[in-house]
Amino acid sequence: MSDENNNHPTQANQRAEVVRDTLVLQLKLIVDGLRDLALMPVCLGASLWGLVRHQRNPGRYLYRVLSYGKMSERWIGLFDEANKDKYPPLNQNDKKFDDLLNKTQQAFESKYIDPEKKAQLVAKLDLALNEVNGKLSPNKPKQ
Repeated sequence: MSDENNNHPTQANQRAEVVRDTLVLQLKLIVDGLRDLALMPVCLGASLWGLVRHQRNPGRYLYRVLSYGKMSERWIGLFDEANKDKYPPLNQNDKKFDDLLNKTQQAFESKYIDPEKKAQLVAKLDLALNEVNGKLSPNKPKQ
């Protein structure tokens, strides 16, 4: 009977810790979701603003927003409690979502996109953005 009494507080503490970690995770998921929801239009706006305003460094605002997003991701610490996992880690071979997106893009482009037409489209987009940049640039007279 004394063994049960000795084990019981440890088991109760473990259960209380799991309950607490679950509730904290739910709060972190809410905060993370709200952050992601806010980042969607902010990133789109930052990208468009950079493309329109900065010919030489069009990603300056987007990448600044991403650096703040990365900082907030560390602050939220969504998966910080994963270090409590006592089992060996899953083998993911350092694959990331970007790897899947890149592979999908390459497969799609190789099957459906003509490289010459893509290059022409990119060149036209670049010319259009240069024109917008020139019209918005304070250093050049407006046309």
